[in-house]
Parts: sequence; C-alpha cells; structure tokens
Amino acid sequence: MSEKYGKIPPKFTKEWWGHFWYYYKWRVIGIAIAVAITLVTVVQCVSRPKYDMYITYAGHKLYSDNLSEKMQDSFNEYITDIDGNGKQSVFFQQMTFYDTAGNEEMDSAMQTKLDFTFTKDCSFIYLMDRAEAELYINRDSTNRLFTETAEWAKDTDAEILKSEDGAGYAVNLKDSRFLKERELYCDDLYLLIRTNKKDDEKNKKAYEDSLKIAEILIK
Repeated sequence: MSEKYGKIPPKFTKEWWGHFWYYYKWRVIGIAIAVAITLVTVVQCVSRPKYDMYITYAGHKLYSDNLSEKMQDSFNEYITDIDGNGKQSVFFQQMTFYDTAGNEEMDSAMQTKLDFTFTKDCSFIYLMDRAEAELYINRDSTNRLFTETAEWAKDTDAEILKSEDGAGYAVNLKDSRFLKERELYCDDLYLLIRTNKKDDEKNKKAYEDSLKIAEILIK
C-alpha cells in the first residue's frame, strides 16, 4: 500500500487531507453525485402530485397545456376521492405520435411509454385517434386488455370500432355532448376502457368511476 499511495501522513492532519483528496477525489465525487441523485429522486417521489385517476390520450394531436388542464378539470367533479387526500384529481396524460421521417426513435419511445400505462393503477380510460385505436383493437392481446363495448356502451348510436373477430372495443366521440359543451377536442376521437384485473379497492373504485365517465362521454 505504501508503494502505491506513498508515505501516508497521520490521519486527519492537514497533510493527510491533501493526500486523501489526491488519491480518492474521484471516488468521493462519484459517491457525492450518487447521493445527490438519490436525494433528488426521493424528493421528486415525495413531492410528486397524487391523482385518483389517469386518463390517457394516444394519437397524432398535441393538446396544449390549457386544453390538458381543461380536460382534467372537466372530469374532476365526476370521480371520487380514491386516495383519500381530500380532493378529486384526474391527470390527463398524452402520448403524441408523429409518424414522420426523423421521429422514429421518439415514436418508439412513446409507444413503450404508452404500453407501460397499461400496468399502472387507476388507469382505465383511453382516448385514441382512429389510427391508434385500430392498431390496438387488432392486437392479439386486445380481448385481454380492453373491455368490450357490449359491457359499457350498450345503448349508444355512435360508431363502434370492432376487431377482426367482430367484437367492439372503441366508441367514436365526435358527437359527444359533454365534450362539445366544453369545447374540448372530439373529432377523430375514440374511447376505450381498459379491463381491471386487480382486486384492491382503489382500482375497483377507479374502474367504476371510469365507467361512469364513459357513460357521460358517449351521450
């Protein structure tokens, strides 16, 4: 050790600190960076807003921040305080695709992000444009991922997108009174409901609220 590090001064003396910093500064810097990243992550997790429900848009339209907030506010009053924090809160998340040259990696990352939402708690309402809706209802896993419209949109006269086996999964919202009254975008917009496969009360309640919102949207 003495050959590698030279003669080591007595610990905690001025010479020792200089010796220590010379040989270990990058290790110290690395540890400091790791600790800083951990602290930032913890703070973000603690301070991150909590929501009772997630509503996801997937398509080729980009909603403005104002429109996203308006979408959230429009649904808050129709849900329950699922997490028990004293307020009802919906988070409207959008996944926008470009399908243009040069944006392939971005679209791929967005697709991965969208697929991940299907594993999240309290995330059952999906609004998609026709292109994205058709993509999903013709996947082999569709009947395990989404609830058929026969279970939640029995009396609607709206167009229903069906999979190749004839089962309906998406309802056209272009004539949605709820969205039109609030001047919210509804052209080329379809509603799909993800099936709840979890038994906890939080997800059960979020799914029930999602069906209530679905009923309002398709009128």
